[in-house]
Amino acid sequence: MKVHIGEKIKKRADELKIGTTELGRLINTSKQNVYGIFKRSSIDAELLYEVSKALRFNFFQFYDTPELAKFESKTGKELDTLRKENEKLKSELRVVKEKNELLQKINKLLDRKGGVKKKSKRDNK
Repeated sequence: MKVHIGEKIKKRADELKIGTTELGRLINTSKQNVYGIFKRSSIDAELLYEVSKALRFNFFQFYDTPELAKFESKTGKELDTLRKENEKLKSELRVVKEKNELLQKINKLLDRKGGVKKKSKRDNK
């Protein structure tokens, strides 16, 4: 699906009877740049967002296709699953950190007490 976004923007500006000077003022650019926008077949997302606000029209809808909708819903489910797994892993990590801290305290206490005595060869007999 090929969209000439500049033509769509120009059409909407014409519908609202907004000239290039006024549109330029609304999106904080020059009249010459607006003419350039009208010629574009693609556009930066931030600029498209500003144009959408200025012309009170969601130009992003031209890029919303059934193919993308499939990814969107699947991604949403996957994100929920990943968030749950992430929370579970964070919880497990907290437990491991707590256990590690306890082991470090135990090791420090053992070091202060002289450590665990190692069995000598004579103790084994």
